[in-house]
Amino acid sequence: MGMHLYTYDDPPAERDISRAVRILADSGVLAYPNDLNWAFGCDAASAKALDRIYMLKPTHPRDLPFSLLCSSISMAAEYAVIDNAAYRLLRKAWPGPFTVLLNATKQLPRQLKDKRRVVGIRIPTSNLLRTIVERFGQPIATTSIPPIKLKSANSMDPQAPRFGYEVFESYGHAIDLVLDLGAELPGLESTIIDLTSGQPEIVRLGAGDPSLFSAGT
Repeated sequence: MGMHLYTYDDPPAERDISRAVRILADSGVLAYPNDLNWAFGCDAASAKALDRIYMLKPTHPRDLPFSLLCSSISMAAEYAVIDNAAYRLLRKAWPGPFTVLLNATKQLPRQLKDKRRVVGIRIPTSNLLRTIVERFGQPIATTSIPPIKLKSANSMDPQAPRFGYEVFESYGHAIDLVLDLGAELPGLESTIIDLTSGQPEIVRLGAGDPSLFSAGT
């Protein structure tokens, strides 16, 4: 059984950061509030940990890699091609609710054993998550937690979890740690922007203002 840990975002608790980093380094799986929704996360270089998340989210195609959480644009640039034009756009949009598709660098397969040519990257607004990723030293593979049947809901239809205790009730037996800031999340998705051609293209419209990716703003 995993642990349900109430923690802080600003400033993050050093003890909780250290615990999360140790779990990641040991091929463990975390659940955390990813600004908009609850998400699973693990070491992006651990096949064992990635397989655990695929088992938790069987609807996610096995041939579709998870997005990467980075702590900064400089970390993102180690794994994705970010030219001057892209940098100017990303500086306005990150940290924020945007997952950006970028061409992968040669560093990606060497560091993460991942041969994909396009990588989806996000830098969260959560100080807690950015600190964990920075301390871990490389990106975290992340994916939103699928809808679950909530005991507290009037409807029996699966819904996106809003609170940490709902995540723990459903997945505490199968993951190592739920990091909980105690707040309700809206259960929204990020906006996905494709920058692989150099021109921003909206792939999925979610939270956030996509006009930030207009060169003239």
